Amino acid sequence: MSSSLDLLKESTKKASELVSRHEFIRVYTHYDADGISAGAIVAKALLRAKKNFQISFLKTLNDDFEYEKGTLLIFADMGSAYPEKMSKVESDLIILDHHIPVGNINPKRNLVHINPHIFGLDGTYELSASGVAYFFAKALGDNNDLSSTAIVGILGDKQKFKGPNEVVLKEGKEGGYVEEKEGINLASGKIKKVLSLSLEPYLNFYKKDGELEEFLKKIKIDGEKDFEDLSFEELQRLSDAIALRLLKLGTYEGVFESIFGRRIVLKNAPIKSAALLTDVVNSCGRAGATGVAMGLLMGDRSYLDRALSIYEDYLTKVHEELLKRKNDVKEGFCMRYIVMEDAPTTSLIATTYSRYIFTEKPLIVINRKNDRVKVSARANEKIAQKLNLAEVMRLAAEKVGGVGGGHKVAAGANIPSNKIEEFLKEVDRICCTALA
Repeated sequence: MSSSLDLLKESTKKASELVSRHEFIRVYTHYDADGISAGAIVAKALLRAKKNFQISFLKTLNDDFEYEKGTLLIFADMGSAYPEKMSKVESDLIILDHHIPVGNINPKRNLVHINPHIFGLDGTYELSASGVAYFFAKALGDNNDLSSTAIVGILGDKQKFKGPNEVVLKEGKEGGYVEEKEGINLASGKIKKVLSLSLEPYLNFYKKDGELEEFLKKIKIDGEKDFEDLSFEELQRLSDAIALRLLKLGTYEGVFESIFGRRIVLKNAPIKSAALLTDVVNSCGRAGATGVAMGLLMGDRSYLDRALSIYEDYLTKVHEELLKRKNDVKEGFCMRYIVMEDAPTTSLIATTYSRYIFTEKPLIVINRKNDRVKVSARANEKIAQKLNLAEVMRLAAEKVGGVGGGHKVAAGANIPSNKIEEFLKEVDRICCTALA
């Protein structure tokens, strides 16, 4: 791992040299927790390097982006899967991504492409875009304190603290910016509310107050008590009870590693709980309040109350969708799928169902809004040993005139609204071929 990471770090030095040639930089990044975290890291590093910049958030590179020719462009958490678009950019270009690269980029000017997959590293589980941005920021200056922001992106993309991500965590701890504690990786707050609204882990307590009261009564925990105030013995009882509930739900066994044993505290962040800050940033991004999430990660506490309000409102909407859509899940031969209209999210529904409820097959979630159709596809590590969802999405989307890509276990696509049925048939066919 060290030699591969060293090669990636060498590329960050080249990117730093490219930055030094420009006074103004145009930054584009994704709107989820990893993308916003990567954007915040890049922004802070550029500010400290006394560079002028403008940052914008995109849902996909299918969206148009504007820039002045000759301006340095930085794409974070996107770019690697869009070689044609990147090849048309008439400016110097830096890509800080972790999605599986597709094809070849033929740059018109200077290009520094930093992606773990290029260097033989695992971009699905061991280095996210925010991690790539962190190593880039370190090449620009003394930015080890940004390790805490990178951890938000790592958690947001459901990655593991292995390989380069472990390096990020270690450097955060050594600098005094991050602390690890024993416990459960749950958001902070009153226990009853935390368990009711939790999506990671998903406990299916929403609108089940009596069931939740009985759950807490059995383990002798006051639901009005703050999660941070639980004793060691109470945490142990809660951990055991949650594990048992997850097993009864049919949760994929790989989820347990990310939930139990480790809690991360971000000592230099406006919200100290890494789990809660990740959820808040992701909710703000998905709810269209990327500026609020960005302000929070930049350290502006004036955004805190608004961010928490958006977080609670968004989680409530997602839980309502999860309740409503459970019976809408349809069976294909080798996958499951849902077709929705004007839903608030596809990714969180796909992620939650695939990790906790419908775990045996890939899950494809389709959301139609006017003429646009967004697809989120999810699978677990066991399925990914035979099936690469990034390739499934790319091939099936291309067949119907769309665009797709991503990771082995989490991918997406944008397709024409009149091609949903044809797309689903092609996805099922590819899945059956791979899983046979």
